[in-house]
Amino acid sequence: MILAPLDQWRKNQIAVTVSGAFLFFGYTLVMPFLPIFVRELGVKSTASVAFWSGLILSVSPLISSIAGPLWGRLGDRIGMKLMAERATAANCLCWFLMGFSQNVYQMVALRALLGLLGGFNTVSVALITQLSPKNKTAEVIGTLQSMQILAAAIGPFFGGLLADSIGIRRTFFITGAVMGCALLSITLLYKNTDGSEVPAEKPEEEKAGREFLKRPEYITTMLILFFVNMADRTFGPIIPLFLEQLGTPTGRLAAVSGTLISIAAFGEACSAWLSGKLASRVTLRKLIQGRLFLSILVLLPMIVVHTSPQFSILRVLLALLAGGTLTLALTAASHIIPGEHRGSGYGILSGTSMMGGALGPLIAGTLAGFSIRSIFAFNAVVYVLMMAFVHRHVRH
Repeated sequence: MILAPLDQWRKNQIAVTVSGAFLFFGYTLVMPFLPIFVRELGVKSTASVAFWSGLILSVSPLISSIAGPLWGRLGDRIGMKLMAERATAANCLCWFLMGFSQNVYQMVALRALLGLLGGFNTVSVALITQLSPKNKTAEVIGTLQSMQILAAAIGPFFGGLLADSIGIRRTFFITGAVMGCALLSITLLYKNTDGSEVPAEKPEEEKAGREFLKRPEYITTMLILFFVNMADRTFGPIIPLFLEQLGTPTGRLAAVSGTLISIAAFGEACSAWLSGKLASRVTLRKLIQGRLFLSILVLLPMIVVHTSPQFSILRVLLALLAGGTLTLALTAASHIIPGEHRGSGYGILSGTSMMGGALGPLIAGTLAGFSIRSIFAFNAVVYVLMMAFVHRHVRH
């Protein structure tokens, strides 16, 4: 039996989904164990380790949040494939070079360079929806997000094993090779269009088309993505440090941290899938408010937890509540972003999301200097404020 050839939009979906999965897998092979690597680079005190880990985690998404919309706008003009190839090639090179870092300053510089030249996430939704039929938009976005979350769930587990066996420094080289697979996927499978060039717009048409930026639905999506990512990323710099404070042996710290991060990511993936099922039955407002309220109920006991198992259970519960918000928000935005502004529209949303993700580790690194537990109290306050915002501005 001869199978019919795949439509190009489906090949694009496969290319972007596979590339996104490789990038997330490679990232989570090493970054969950960044505090341990920062210590290897000569930083000693817990407060300093948390600060430098937060800065290294934050600098790339911070720069990418600014550069990403510009790359998206350029992609609208010259085609999205070049943007994807640039981003994946930059990831491959920068992650490989990080394995040669001799101090935290070199790590910060390489992460900054990656933020400027990388930024695959800021254009991934625009890439995957470029040729897809409108009735398939939610499906392709949901599949992309689910595969990225699943890849991120697997990465820390294997990363913990690699860190304990060959060391974190050598694991960076493996990450660089994984990023090379992402580049190959885009190069071999992705096409911008069926051969046509990107059409030029007249100034008055361009101005009218970008009116979606002022719509309340678009602005609301931006703010939700910002605050959700800010709160979620505060856990990045502190999980190994907090587990150590709770009595986890140093020799097992990387493996235990990686396992916890992997299980939490699997929880997010399950939650994302469930969100897709519930979205047709429950309003977005109720879904978000319910999750925020339950998240507060999880964060409050986290402030006073005293053992690693207790913290691990609460972290997984929080992950179960957090997943799916990004997919729901981006799917809602897809209904108001014109096709000719897909790159810039999604680029701004992703940039806003990454800006929140960049601030999260910085906040965590700063608060950890006083107390790691204060981070959980901070997140609870953020969720309370978000509940009030959603109640006022999200109508459906």
